[in-house]
Amino acid sequence: MCSNYHSPGNNNNITLNSPGTNRRNNNNNTTNNTNFTCILKDDTQIRQDLLRGKRLKIATLQNDWPLSGVSVNSSGSIIGGGIAFQIVKTLQELYGFSYTVSIPSQNILGDEKSGILGLLYSGQVDMAAAFIPILHSRHSKLQWGTELIQNKYFILMKRPTESASGSGLLAPFEIEVWMLILLSLLVVGPIMYAIIRLRDKLCHSSQSKRFPMSNCMWFVYGALMKQGSTLNPITDSSRMLFATWWLFVMILTAFYTANLTAFLTLSKFTLPIQTIEDIGKQSHRWFTSEGGALEYAIKVDGDLNVLRYSVAHGLGYFVDINDNEKVKQHIAKGWLYLNEIRSLEQFVFDDYINKTIKGVLEKDRCTYVVTKDSYLTRSMAFAFPKHSILPSLFNPVMLSYVESGIITHLASKSLPNNPICPLDLRSKERQLRNSDLLTTYIVIISGFIAASIAFIFELLWRNYSSTSFKTTWPLYDVINYNNNNNKKSKHYPKWKRRLMSITNKNPIIEINGREYYSITTHDGTKRLIPVRPLSSFLFQYK
Repeated sequence: MCSNYHSPGNNNNITLNSPGTNRRNNNNNTTNNTNFTCILKDDTQIRQDLLRGKRLKIATLQNDWPLSGVSVNSSGSIIGGGIAFQIVKTLQELYGFSYTVSIPSQNILGDEKSGILGLLYSGQVDMAAAFIPILHSRHSKLQWGTELIQNKYFILMKRPTESASGSGLLAPFEIEVWMLILLSLLVVGPIMYAIIRLRDKLCHSSQSKRFPMSNCMWFVYGALMKQGSTLNPITDSSRMLFATWWLFVMILTAFYTANLTAFLTLSKFTLPIQTIEDIGKQSHRWFTSEGGALEYAIKVDGDLNVLRYSVAHGLGYFVDINDNEKVKQHIAKGWLYLNEIRSLEQFVFDDYINKTIKGVLEKDRCTYVVTKDSYLTRSMAFAFPKHSILPSLFNPVMLSYVESGIITHLASKSLPNNPICPLDLRSKERQLRNSDLLTTYIVIISGFIAASIAFIFELLWRNYSSTSFKTTWPLYDVINYNNNNNKKSKHYPKWKRRLMSITNKNPIIEINGREYYSITTHDGTKRLIPVRPLSSFLFQYK
């Protein structure tokens, strides 16, 4: 046999240096190199004869279906299964070796002393036919074969009944937009007042109308609420100010109405958990597979420090996920299930099929939901001892499996092509719930509280003004004051007594079903003051 392949006698251990390694080491000694001429021969037959008649010891993981698994035949021998041993059988047919299957005492990845990695370190097996995460940095004494597949890890949870975005009335805009709208309500009124005052000061126009600050503030608020106003600006600059705010309000309300309609009619949810950091921030309980790649990443690699913190505080658990009933009980309690995406989709699909067989209504079949984005990605491959010749022999075959898409197909062939219970149940009708109107209740309660506070403040202010006679009374109070009480009316200022005489001379007129007082001011301008609406409290005569 033309190679420096070394077999340790009856042990049949195939973990020594490969021919390529020895060939490179003897490259400078061409006179004594008996293998130099073998390079010129057909290397295919040589490679196939290296393992013919040999017996390999192969380790694997249990209960990692469909990637790998084991069963026991009638004679008590362990039989490997899953995608991993479909690849092994192809290699066996090509290279002519036989094998025995070993499983670690603990069905975990482990380390140098335990698990499937411990079997490789100790030299008890020749290879690990299981999908093991490639960990070059921490396990320099091992080598990995061709990358077979990439596992992406997601979060599964009980489907929430309400969107995490909160009330539907606030959903059309982000919080930044709402803050800017509130800021504009507070700023635009004073800006209007300042510009009007500046214009009057610079132009000295006799036709200009000077609106008080309170009127400008109430105009901004009333326009946003689609209410009318009796303010009638005369100058071009003030008209442009008012028209600009009206245009802004029109665009804003159009966007809000459209987005609100879309939000309330679509069956779209926003999950409370979006990223892995949300688990630590919100102190959620979670669990995952015991001894799997995720546990290794948390405890050893340190890639998920947030989850390590949760484990230290008793919020994270590593359990046997093969007990479906136990898994469902954990999820029903609100725990989060962390695992590889195909395992999660298989779990959801099996639950959906079982509920369909039991005759559960369609709208109640999708009990679980999976997050949209993964939080961890791991490349998976077979593992070998450091100086094994097996990777150089097996990698071309495994690469063919990968490039042809066979592994991806086998890993997901039991799953349907369409998404299983997606986040957006587009086929389901969306009915408005009480929680969607939560903001309206808050607005009503807040409005009544604010009105009560304003009422108390008005009582205190009126009591104070009745003794000091320094306050400008609302027109509504002046009109409804009992004119026969001359004893009290003589204490009003002169302009108030004059206003009362004017309103008494001008009867109430009705326009389009509404009652107004027709007031003629000192400059001859007529004004219509609404009588019955509560907004009449806002108008004052100065």
